[in-house]
Amino acid sequence: MRARKTAIATGILGGTLAAAGMPAFAIDLGDEPPPLAQPYVRDRSLTFHLRTYYLDRDKPAPSSDLNASTAGGWIGYDSGYFFDRLKIGLTGYTSQKLDGPADQDGTLLLKPGQQSYGSLGESYAKVKLWDTHAFSAYRQLVNQPEVNPQDNRMTPNTFEAYNFTGKVEGLEYFAGYVDKMKARNSTVFVDMATIAGASGGKEGMALGGLSYAPTKDLKLRLSSYHVPDILNSTFTDVEWGPMISERWQLRLGAEYMFQGSTGSDRLTGSNFSTWAGGLRAALWGTRGGTLRIAYTRTGSGANYRSPYGTWAGYTSDVVTDFNRAGERAFHLEGSYDFKALQVPGLVFTAYGTFGGKAIDPATGARVSDKNEYNATLDYRFNGDQWPDWLKTLWPRARVTRVDESFNGATTHTWDYRFIVNYEYVLKY
Repeated sequence: MRARKTAIATGILGGTLAAAGMPAFAIDLGDEPPPLAQPYVRDRSLTFHLRTYYLDRDKPAPSSDLNASTAGGWIGYDSGYFFDRLKIGLTGYTSQKLDGPADQDGTLLLKPGQQSYGSLGESYAKVKLWDTHAFSAYRQLVNQPEVNPQDNRMTPNTFEAYNFTGKVEGLEYFAGYVDKMKARNSTVFVDMATIAGASGGKEGMALGGLSYAPTKDLKLRLSSYHVPDILNSTFTDVEWGPMISERWQLRLGAEYMFQGSTGSDRLTGSNFSTWAGGLRAALWGTRGGTLRIAYTRTGSGANYRSPYGTWAGYTSDVVTDFNRAGERAFHLEGSYDFKALQVPGLVFTAYGTFGGKAIDPATGARVSDKNEYNATLDYRFNGDQWPDWLKTLWPRARVTRVDESFNGATTHTWDYRFIVNYEYVLKY
């Protein structure tokens, strides 16, 4: 009886705090459940993720500016494993308009027409086959290099998928079939051919991925997808990150990806193929400073497409993906974590990316050069001076400028963003 009253009181308290926008902490009901119920009760949870987002992009004439401010996020339920074998998950997503001029649509924070939206983005069952192997079915998150949530607006991409995942020592694998995808600012799941931009016919995707970490300093990945008659794409990369002194860690990375049409070439009506590759180096300091440099190049056969998530290239930035046909881009970035100055959680990042030599793949003619500059200020309330319930509060401010030059003329685009995330997790 006491446990039941405690659960009711906890539910009321959790609902009140969530409505008030309080971030995450976990509540333990205290009573020890019977042995058979332990995995179910211990792992069951409700997650309230609250997000506000302001985006204002000033574009050069005659293009229209973009502007919207929103509030929303998601509520997720995880049942925990029944008998240590089966669990279900449900997540509802929403973005509600606070402001959005009708003539400044296109931020992707809202549905087209500056409309609020809500959807059941995740509804899946997961079966644990062995301790580190599982099968998941229906609507869920997928996180592979070229098929991913792209969670940089109000809500992420989610996928209608059926997949096996697991881990054997240092090897992790993903193998499955993705039938449909719900884009970031959409409420409906659409077949993978339509998402890519093809018409006529409804195609799904075969998707596989491997990740191998033979040592703590070395990681290798391989991922590939195939959508019949539409698109085939394969990605591979390697990252090595040794400590070079007590204060500094060096991280070196290299990536290569190739992509092309398949079958009847329904995406463009003709055969195409391209590739992209890159190199990256980062120097991480234990006292808060980090320096990163990267270089990417894209083949001249076609622009590199990324219809199913964020482009996996090292020079995928806030506004610009430097992945046009023939494009070469150099990225220089520095960041500083102010924990060394007794301000833990405050991080300032600035970068510049310089892209050029892009061409129109149909004609071979040169197109514009683009440079992107960004400054980002993050603060996470994760210092010891903050209470546990406040430690998932994360405000972020960003300002970005894109310069585009062609035939001696240069235009400027300014992009301003302010984002706040909170998360509240109730375990019961």
